[in-house]
Amino acid sequence: MASPQPSPASPSSPNPEEDETEEIIQIPQSLPSTIWSLTIPLQIHHSSLPSSHPPFFILLSRLSYLPLLSPRLSTYFGGLASTTFYYDSVLLRNLPVGLLHDLYCFPESSGVGPWKIEVGEGEEWKEDVIGDTFLNSAKEADYIRNGNARGIMGLSKNDVEGVWEGVKDGDWKKWEGVYGKLIRGGGGAGGEKRNCPVRVYVPGRKEGGEEEEVRGEYRVVQGLVGVRGDKGSVQTLGSALKSLLPTLFPSSRDPVLANVILHGAPVPFRAPLEELMRECVYPDGWLNFVVVLL
Repeated sequence: MASPQPSPASPSSPNPEEDETEEIIQIPQSLPSTIWSLTIPLQIHHSSLPSSHPPFFILLSRLSYLPLLSPRLSTYFGGLASTTFYYDSVLLRNLPVGLLHDLYCFPESSGVGPWKIEVGEGEEWKEDVIGDTFLNSAKEADYIRNGNARGIMGLSKNDVEGVWEGVKDGDWKKWEGVYGKLIRGGGGAGGEKRNCPVRVYVPGRKEGGEEEEVRGEYRVVQGLVGVRGDKGSVQTLGSALKSLLPTLFPSSRDPVLANVILHGAPVPFRAPLEELMRECVYPDGWLNFVVVLL
């Protein structure tokens, strides 16, 4: 199914500097399980084999990691090392496959068949290393949400292993039963959290104060974003983006110069950031937004 296109700037907002009273959008309760059910069709070719060799096809969860496929790929390709992944000669880093797809393919390849990538011999990401990296990221997110990491650090060894097993198996219920409760529970009065773990991926690089599109490159913007804005107001996605990247997002109400996508789709700027955190995070607890220039 094709992903929706980024929304253009609203014609009723000619002045992006104007701060309007924002209507708050409610997040549907069914989102978490829906996000976990999303997949990316992959067509994987080995760099050492001729193009005539049958590629490997798979529907992979958007929340999974490409290196977890390495043992299956090595077996399929006759024992050849299958540890490094490329898209159009660009090295794919150890990020969730859905995030990688949003970075490099949105919206060009939407609805036009499998994502064609290449695998070959190179740096190997062993499963335990991927798991450790994931859990460290989850601990950082827990600390940002609450001002401490007591929640995740207080889990039993079996629970911690169960969180990672849920990600590997694409089992939302297993993940939700442990880490999902940490995201939705605890916090301050009424279960409210202090901050939202947010990373904004900006394709290209910054040169001379301006964004320059550079194929295959991106920078990550990360800041401390509270669940409440000025004077205790609800922090929306738009207000958070304006505080983190005011040049790209001069308006907190509408996308003017750029939009962001999350899990393959644009997100309304009026969505409350805390609700997005509770319902739409990646399994490590982070909201990973990808910037799309308009």
